Amino acid sequence: MSPAAAWARQFLQTALEATAGRRPVSQLLRWSSEDVYAVLSRRAALAARLGRTANIAVRCSVRSMHLRPPCAGVIEACAVVSDRGRIRAVALRLEEIGGRWKVTALEIG
Repeated sequence: MSPAAAWARQFLQTALEATAGRRPVSQLLRWSSEDVYAVLSRRAALAARLGRTANIAVRCSVRSMHLRPPCAGVIEACAVVSDRGRIRAVALRLEEIGGRWKVTALEIG
């Protein structure tokens, strides 16, 4: 697994756990754009309001991930994740900014 693939998988795992109430969303601030961070914050707040964070024993996991670099310094990825008992599709875009990867687009189906 390439370093970018490992990083994308870890980011996505952390994002799933944050939106499930298992981690603070603020852990993703440095690694995501303002738009992505806002989406993750809204999803976490909605889950908390709906009481979906009560059963934190339910594990979220990345089942598979495929990456494609459309150009230098950019990676587009798609993944299949298990999120609180449901299978979901996820798409994300990573850009290398200032020597580190940052998620600039995220769609969780």
